[in-house]
Amino acid sequence: MKQKIRLTKSEREIMDVLWKQGVALTSSEIIEVSTNRSWGNTSIHLLLKSLLDKSVIEVDGFKRIAKNYARTFVPVETREQFLV
Repeated sequence: MKQKIRLTKSEREIMDVLWKQGVALTSSEIIEVSTNRSWGNTSIHLLLKSLLDKSVIEVDGFKRIAKNYARTFVPVETREQFLV
């Protein structure tokens, strides 16, 4: 039996964004899509680190943003698999 992972409200909102978009997103893209939230760079990175530590998301790759590269994130499970 799989252990239930507890998410904070903000972590759940990030997961909802990733599930809804269905593609790998960078932290800045998550901020852009989350119109009802005003996360800053520091808080989004802390939340993403927490989700990575809980093994709920994983790094999918990198995307070139201007002169830099940003990690892209995807959920490990679909919403349906996670809610079981």
